[in-house]
Amino acid sequence: MSTTTLDVVSVPHLVAHPGTSPSVTVPMVGAAAPDVDDVWGHLAEPADFFGLVIPPVAVLADALRAVVPAPTLSAVTVTLVAGESRFVVTAAPVRPVRSEPVRIDRCDVDVPLTLPEDPHWQRMAARTTSRADRDQLRRWLAARGVADAVCAHGPFVPFLGALIYTRDGDTLGVDNPEPVSLLAQLQRSGAIDDVRRVTVGPADGDTVWWLSPDYELHPVSAIGDTVHPISGDAPTFARLP
Repeated sequence: MSTTTLDVVSVPHLVAHPGTSPSVTVPMVGAAAPDVDDVWGHLAEPADFFGLVIPPVAVLADALRAVVPAPTLSAVTVTLVAGESRFVVTAAPVRPVRSEPVRIDRCDVDVPLTLPEDPHWQRMAARTTSRADRDQLRRWLAARGVADAVCAHGPFVPFLGALIYTRDGDTLGVDNPEPVSLLAQLQRSGAIDDVRRVTVGPADGDTVWWLSPDYELHPVSAIGDTVHPISGDAPTFARLP
């Protein structure tokens, strides 16, 4: 996957400032820039927590305007470089709907990543470039042949991404809003229709889609031992091909 890089964060800088550079990834549909105030506010909270100086909103707006977008969807990552008071922006094209089915595991453990009820310091740390726990979890799941996992005993929250399914005419979604809600992000960008948030998972017979952290929608073939039907059609709630 090609990446458009407007600036870079050096390796020596990351080593010297581990886990203190606020960062967030947001979806960008075509040339429609994301909500600048929302992105700035998301970065400003951890910046304040770590005692960093954050440039004004106008500086962020200029950086986002310089992004070279993909025709449909881009994953845009904005990082406030600790100690340098500047934004680094990268953009990667995304194919919104994928045909490759994925499996979701059921694990007899609690959600291993940050949750809304966790301490403030932990939620602020999750908004930085220090994401070793997430990367390690992704590799562990991949080694098990699954894309994501949910708690076997509930709540039915995917560890990494989100689940979307339709029941009785409603589009339902389950995700973890920390450090960001993938469902809310895609709704605000216009990439998907409104999704009603629930805490229960899909039932037998429901067609299920998994939303990856990179904003890709994959059909779900199974969640644990429960097999789900796979439709050959694109999801009805998706507004992008």
